[in-house]
Amino acid sequence: MSTEHDKKELNFELDLLPVISMMSVCICFLLLTAVWTQIGSVNIEQGLGQESSRQDQKSASMWVTMKSNGQVTVKMMDSPTVPANMQEKSFVIGSAGSGWPAVERHAADIKRIMPGLKTALIMPDGRVNYGDVIHVMDRLKVLEIGEIGIAPL
Repeated sequence: MSTEHDKKELNFELDLLPVISMMSVCICFLLLTAVWTQIGSVNIEQGLGQESSRQDQKSASMWVTMKSNGQVTVKMMDSPTVPANMQEKSFVIGSAGSGWPAVERHAADIKRIMPGLKTALIMPDGRVNYGDVIHVMDRLKVLEIGEIGIAPL
């Protein structure tokens, strides 16, 4: 003897509005924290005292520009002690790699003149062979230039 009241109704309504609201709050929180981690730090300087009077001097750096046609340009930035004829020099790297020793000699000569040189920036063209970029990085590491950056292609 079953009656209609004994059967449980299988259809029910679920209110999704609170779920959607909580999901939008979580997404907003995620977006704000992602932006904050990118900002991450704020550069502040001391207004009074010894640090405020220090002069920010740009350190010398070596910029190595690599083109897909085999041209490699070594340029010194913020380096008044390097002679004018060595400030910027271009080399052509042949298919056999004949120009690499000249580039290495030039970089070694600059390092000899500026033993405190620690920074280099490599700027390869988009079609430059990856092995050539690694070769330049390796040679700079041998010269004890430890702070090496690669500009976006």
